[in-house]
Amino acid sequence: MNSSDNKQAVMNAYAAMATGNPAPYLDLLSDDVSITMFGDHRFARTFKGKDDIYRNLFGPIREVLDGTIRMNLTNVAAENDTVVVEAQGEAQTKDGRGYSNTYCFVFKLANGKITESREYMDTQLVKATFG
Repeated sequence: MNSSDNKQAVMNAYAAMATGNPAPYLDLLSDDVSITMFGDHRFARTFKGKDDIYRNLFGPIREVLDGTIRMNLTNVAAENDTVVVEAQGEAQTKDGRGYSNTYCFVFKLANGKITESREYMDTQLVKATFG
């Protein structure tokens, strides 16, 4: 896939997430994907492979949030195998608090799948919401 195809695949996944449907994004992840989250919070590390991600990242997030984080794209750029996304994430916690965070994701793709994700966000908000 070229940079245009990679960009479109990521944009399609985020369009679905904006409606609360994470399935296309999850399908875009390779089985051995790595997700690195930066900062000082419980998720600040590199998760390796879908099992680790589902168990140690998505699982704890689902314990706190009432539904998914709806991601709305604000900017997308692509070059070669890299797609950079700026997005605004909105969700509600199970105890009724709003969760609104600004993100920057740097994705590497190979063969139409995300193989690496580096995630930047308001880490103090993540810490306050998820511990």
